[in-house]
Amino acid sequence: MRCILPRHLRVLYLALILVGSFAMQTTFAGPLPTEMAAWDETTKQAQRDAGRKMLAEIDAAVKRGEKQITVAKAHYRFDKTIGDRNPMHILWEDMVGVTLDFSGSTFWFENQATGIFLKHNSDCTVKNVTLDWDPLPYVQGRIMAIDHKKQHLHVKLDDGYDQPNDAPLVSNPKARWRGLVFDPATRKLKDHVIGFSLYNNWGNRTPEGYQITSFRGFYGIKLKDSGIAVGDDIAMVKRKGRAVRIEFCHNNTMQNITLHASGFVGFVQKLGTGSAMFRNIQIVRRPETNRLISCNADGININNMENGPLLDNCKVEYLGDDCVNVHSAYNRVVWQNSSNQLTMTPINPNAAGKANSGKPVKIVFFDRKTMSKIGERMVTAVKNIDAYPLDQSKILFDLKDNFHSGDAARFNAQNKTAQACVITLDNPITITGDVVTTCPEYISAGAVIRNCHFSDTIARGIRLQGPHALIENNVIQNTRGFGLSMSGQPSFWGEGPYVHSTIAQGNTFINCANDTTDKNHPVIMVQQQGDYTTNFTQYDITLKDNLIKNAPTMGIMVRGIKDLTITGNTIDGYYTYPNLSEAEEIPAQFNGTGYGIVVESCENVTLKENTVINPGKYAKGTIFTARNK
Repeated sequence: MRCILPRHLRVLYLALILVGSFAMQTTFAGPLPTEMAAWDETTKQAQRDAGRKMLAEIDAAVKRGEKQITVAKAHYRFDKTIGDRNPMHILWEDMVGVTLDFSGSTFWFENQATGIFLKHNSDCTVKNVTLDWDPLPYVQGRIMAIDHKKQHLHVKLDDGYDQPNDAPLVSNPKARWRGLVFDPATRKLKDHVIGFSLYNNWGNRTPEGYQITSFRGFYGIKLKDSGIAVGDDIAMVKRKGRAVRIEFCHNNTMQNITLHASGFVGFVQKLGTGSAMFRNIQIVRRPETNRLISCNADGININNMENGPLLDNCKVEYLGDDCVNVHSAYNRVVWQNSSNQLTMTPINPNAAGKANSGKPVKIVFFDRKTMSKIGERMVTAVKNIDAYPLDQSKILFDLKDNFHSGDAARFNAQNKTAQACVITLDNPITITGDVVTTCPEYISAGAVIRNCHFSDTIARGIRLQGPHALIENNVIQNTRGFGLSMSGQPSFWGEGPYVHSTIAQGNTFINCANDTTDKNHPVIMVQQQGDYTTNFTQYDITLKDNLIKNAPTMGIMVRGIKDLTITGNTIDGYYTYPNLSEAEEIPAQFNGTGYGIVVESCENVTLKENTVINPGKYAKGTIFTARNK
């Protein structure tokens, strides 16, 4: 039975969160609490020795067949990595039915590489541990000057943050960094700052000793229009490694884990089967420090799974990308070999294995531009190709219009070869032009995200790109991107595929979608990329009893959905953003700009009992509908 908190209890819960956030603003002088900052090399070496001994003891216990392994509470430190291409500190693989209980221990990782890699495990649990980095995998400081002519920031680095963790970052001035800008008074992410990249020639300093960093704003925006000012605090991150990497696992559980830093994504799980459970995961800034962030990129990223994850009672805040991203990767048809045989970018290996074992797997084909469905077939066999030549004359799509994530991202004009596969279909199909595919059995369907708190991110609170999801009783606040997006993206990232049969209810959104460079930027966005006026790739969506406060632009925007229900939602304050002058008007780029709720080109719509109040200066109306059936 689903339980939605009454609105008065949600308001009380919100007040407690805000009080707790205020209390946490008390900061200290450096990246480590006083006691830990005092550790000398002898203490750290003892922690390294304890770490090596602990790993050896776990390996021995697993070999003996032990299933419940409890580790004594302590500080364990890891300075060595294994693996060349994707190095990691710890590898636990091929475990069956094992629970690792670390009794509240802390793991300290010393290199910007993956902390823990879990691989090919079944029915396993990791719990009761805190993960952290020393030194940290980012730097931070205060902006002391801005050179608008050169597009440079001059940053006075905070004490203890004067060197990047990873040596290659020092020697490569072409390495792309990302930045997060904070209000120095509140230590919260600064509203209305556009996205940007940074480039550091490390050690290139001003006479005062400030680091000179080059700024490149997204959409070509210059520093003067970026929202960044002298006196702002800034964290500069170079993405590399993961805190916890989970691959090809079955029924995996992560429980009572606190993460205080990560060189890239916090928790990434992909290509697994069964359930993936994340209970009481806390991705937060370490208390008693002056750290600005908790994680360099996504908090929890789930992709290409047989089933979506369960996230229950998790807290994710102050990070450099989506708090949660649930998705799979689109595949692209490379070439038509025959009527029932196609060359593809690599499909999900679990799907390939199933097809090759005599159990055909469904595949669905879409026109990439419009996302109109072309047809579906069954894959009966898959053959991998290690190095497919990237000859544009033998590729159906434009190599310059490439994806930026997943295996298909290797098909771009800069590469000479890429991995591919040949699939055999049960029945013929004719493919022309740019066509994307997905295997519905392996698209991370069925996510449940409940009772979580997501806040203070330069991206989205929840980026949902898979179907059959339940999003309920979460608090999401202070996001630059959407509070909740439901959409596949068969364009830039090549992630998706689509959302249907999904409910979002009883959630609270505060000051979300506050990057207002795009006025078509709602707090809740439901719109599949492509031509939403001609297809219903997404369907059966319910938005119910959600509370949206202080929406910088729209509260809810839904386009191109069949079987849509929007009931009982409250939008209290919309189009509140302050960055337009008296003379400017909201550009009418899209239907519904200026309204609290927008519903366009949908079919079979239930729209009732919604409250839209306290319009901002640039609001035009409450509810906008157009071209609905």
